Amino acid sequence: MMKRQLFGFVLLVFVFRGYASADAMPQQPAPQVDHAQHPAGAAADGPPLALSAAIDEALANNPTLVALRREFDVARQRPAQERSLAAPTFEAQIWQWPLDTINPLNANMYMFTVRQDVPGPGKRALRAAVLEKDVERASNDIAVRARDVIDQVKHAFTQLFVARQAVVIHQAGVDLSRQIANLTTAKYVAGREGQRDVLEAVLEISKLHGDLITFDEQTQLAAAQLNILLNRDPAAPIGELSVPSDSGPLPPLEDLQRRALERHPELRGVRIEEERAEAALAIANREYKPDFMFGGGYQLMPRTAGAWTASVGMTWPSAPWSRGALDAKKAEAVAEIQAARAREQTVANAIRLSVQQAYVRAASAAARASLLQTTAIPQSQQVLEVSRVAYQSDRGDIVGLVEQQHGLLEMQLDYHRALADVAEARADLEYAVGDALPTASTFALGDK
Repeated sequence: MMKRQLFGFVLLVFVFRGYASADAMPQQPAPQVDHAQHPAGAAADGPPLALSAAIDEALANNPTLVALRREFDVARQRPAQERSLAAPTFEAQIWQWPLDTINPLNANMYMFTVRQDVPGPGKRALRAAVLEKDVERASNDIAVRARDVIDQVKHAFTQLFVARQAVVIHQAGVDLSRQIANLTTAKYVAGREGQRDVLEAVLEISKLHGDLITFDEQTQLAAAQLNILLNRDPAAPIGELSVPSDSGPLPPLEDLQRRALERHPELRGVRIEEERAEAALAIANREYKPDFMFGGGYQLMPRTAGAWTASVGMTWPSAPWSRGALDAKKAEAVAEIQAARAREQTVANAIRLSVQQAYVRAASAAARASLLQTTAIPQSQQVLEVSRVAYQSDRGDIVGLVEQQHGLLEMQLDYHRALADVAEARADLEYAVGDALPTASTFALGDK
């Protein structure tokens, strides 16, 4: 009896001292982890961050978007260049310069001329129209990339939320496992239980701490990814999170499909390419018209009266030796239009499919979260309580009790994963539609 009491006392000391540090660390309780060297472990000390604020910060500071905006500023300067005429040419000539002198003043005639090339009517406007389409394309590239950044922020945000919720849930699991271990140890000391059951309870605590190490790693990686998307230092602290919860029924699928085909930036980009190709075809057709050259000058002859000069010229685009290049340029523009139209249909089909898939995923995730919250978790809690009472009254075994506790933890974690799946699926649906869905209420990290 003395040995049994001594063994029980040692186990009690092991349980209370080996894991007491968990109570002092609300975010990362695993004693094997040095939280002073892990920024994610002290994440709650940072400023709170809402998903909408994270998206706004990413749109303002993401380096890729900043670079695309600078490229857009470059493209905006090009159409005006095509609307302007080319610089005039000034020329001076010396005629009849005798071979027996190097003095240019001994020449018999000097010619001063100016020349201006003028493109055919409408050519400058058409060329500027092509560059304006390039400006639209650069603007649309920003919209496309912004959607990518928003989608990445939403996914990183929800991944960080799930990892933190897993820590919170497993902390509660450690507390519950400690209570079970205390109960088992007390029963062992009283001679109502064997050493195997006591060790089984303590082993479950160790497993939970092992899981906490894994979730600590996931928390740090998700926080670093989110910080990079926001153009922050990877180790910057992130405080309490709030993410959109399930916002109820989704709009009808047909409406989402229609909105996607009307507003999707990628589809808009293909249409801009088609319009640009049409503008290029208009230029190719106009190139068959001639360009003009105008010139004038003054002819100076020493000891005689000078004379004005004038010249005019035009190109011959349809010359047999040059027409082939114009024909090929026109054929190229026609082929570009056909290729753009083919791409438009391909992109439209891909958008329809992505909307359909995201819609199904969002609806399924919402249904799964509702089932876990309203049915599975309450039932699992009841079963765990019944198992605990049965074990306390010697009508159950430790293995069943531990399994029920583990099952409850998994269901609670699955519930928060389902909430994250809802948020990610809706993010994917917004990405597929190319427009925001109705806003949702929020739930904060730590809400149970």
